[in-house]
Amino acid sequence: MTKKDLDSFLTDTSAQIGWNNRQEFEDALRNAKLDFTEEALVLLRHSEGSGSVQVTFETPILQDGKLLCEIRGKSIPAGHLGTGDMAYYCFAVAVSKSQVSQVELQAIEGGFSERRLAPIILPINENQPAYKRSQPPVKQNQTLDCPSISVTCPAAGREGDMPIRFRASVTGGKPMRELSYSWSVSKGTITQGQGTAVIEVRGMDLEGITATVEINGFDPDCARAASCSMAIP
Repeated sequence: MTKKDLDSFLTDTSAQIGWNNRQEFEDALRNAKLDFTEEALVLLRHSEGSGSVQVTFETPILQDGKLLCEIRGKSIPAGHLGTGDMAYYCFAVAVSKSQVSQVELQAIEGGFSERRLAPIILPINENQPAYKRSQPPVKQNQTLDCPSISVTCPAAGREGDMPIRFRASVTGGKPMRELSYSWSVSKGTITQGQGTAVIEVRGMDLEGITATVEINGFDPDCARAASCSMAIP
């Protein structure tokens, strides 16, 4: 809501490792020369379970004072390989305070199983909390109820072109909603089980394959991903 908020965000994220094009992003925000007396800046973060997912930010639509935004992740075509790395994105939207009362984000996670998320509504007003440098302090005797997530790999070696299986295990934790599973593999093709705890993968050369799963449904501050690499015989 203020230039001070923007400066705090840029300062606190300047040392983050692995943020590609970080300087170009900062330069674009500063060169926009926003007038915070009349405009607000909304930063939207999006994550995907694979860097192979093609992510686009759709042209926002202004409707009755609401700015409707969508982030789309294009599914990987059947038969194409997906990487096992996580990919994170940050989009910036400048809005007029006189024309926009709220920004509504409808993100579509689309790497391996497209599903529309519940809309995230961000009010545009001076009372909206400014950028926060850290998470709110945990209240006394309050701790995150996070699970332990692991992936079981198959034994090295297989017969012919038989599929191999990876299994995700979740121990402990208190789910906030029904769990969802999003898998990616470093080679081969997921032929069965996407969206479930067990997948089957087929391919000609699967030695050293890595399978990664992201499980959503717990507190967003909990670790969500785990992976396993099959040993090379």
